[in-house]
Amino acid sequence: SPVVASPPGKRRSWRRSSLKGGKRRKSLPPVHRDIAELSKSISLDWPESERLSTLILSCFQFTVQKLEQALRRRKGFNPEAFAAKVRSVTAELERLVQRLSRDGTLGACVEDPKGDSLDSARDESVAQVKLHMARFSAERQAWDQLLQQHQDSAQEAARLLETLRASPPGPPPALPSSQSAVLGSKPDYCRLLLDQGPVLRSVELVLDELHQAGRLLMAFSEESRHCLRGLSERLGSRTFRQLESSPVGRLLAAPPPEG
Repeated sequence: SPVVASPPGKRRSWRRSSLKGGKRRKSLPPVHRDIAELSKSISLDWPESERLSTLILSCFQFTVQKLEQALRRRKGFNPEAFAAKVRSVTAELERLVQRLSRDGTLGACVEDPKGDSLDSARDESVAQVKLHMARFSAERQAWDQLLQQHQDSAQEAARLLETLRASPPGPPPALPSSQSAVLGSKPDYCRLLLDQGPVLRSVELVLDELHQAGRLLMAFSEESRHCLRGLSERLGSRTFRQLESSPVGRLLAAPPPEG
C-alpha cells in the first residue's frame, strides 16, 4: 500500500503488476515515459512531506523499470525472481518512508529551518573559540612586550656589571662635607645591583615559562579549530552515512540472478 494516503479520487497503488491467466505475473509495465513525468504526476495541492514521500517511491519504481529493461538484454535474466525481489525491496522502502514521515525527517527536508539547534550550538562554539583566540593573542603580545623589557633591563645590568668589574672606579674626589653627608646617607646602589643579579635571572626564567605557556595556549586554540572543522564535516556527511544500507543500494548491489 502507498506510504501516504492520496486525496479522494487520486489514490494510486504502487503494485502495478497484474496477473495473466490467473497464474503468471506480468513484468512491470512502464509508467513514466520521461523523468519529468515523475514530478508532473504529483499534485501540487498535497503537503510537501507527502509529495516528497510520493516522489521517493515514484523514483524507485522508475529506477526499477529502467533496471529491468537493461537486465532483460542480459542472458539468464529471470523476470519472476526479479519481480519477487522488487516486491520485497518495495515493501521495505515503503516502511522506511513511513518511518521517516512519522519522525519528521521528510518534513525537515522540505521545510525552512527555523533556528536549527545543532547549527546554532556549532556557531556559538566557533564564536567562543574565536573570542578565546583573540584574547590569547592579545595576552601573548603583552607577555612578549614585558619579556622584552625585562630582557633589555637584564642585558643593561649585565653590561654595567662587566664595566664595573673591568675598570673599578678610583678613589672619589674630595667633596664638601655637606655633599659627603648626603651621599653617605644613601645605600650602596652598586652592591644592590650586584645582589639583584640572581633575582633578575629568576625573573627572566619566569618570563620564559610564561612565554611558553602563551605558545601552548595558541596551539590549543589551533587544535580546537581543527576539531570543530572535523565535527562540521562529520555532521555534514551524517545524512549520507546510511546510503549503502538503503533498499535501493542493496537492490542495485545485488548480484544478477542465476538462470
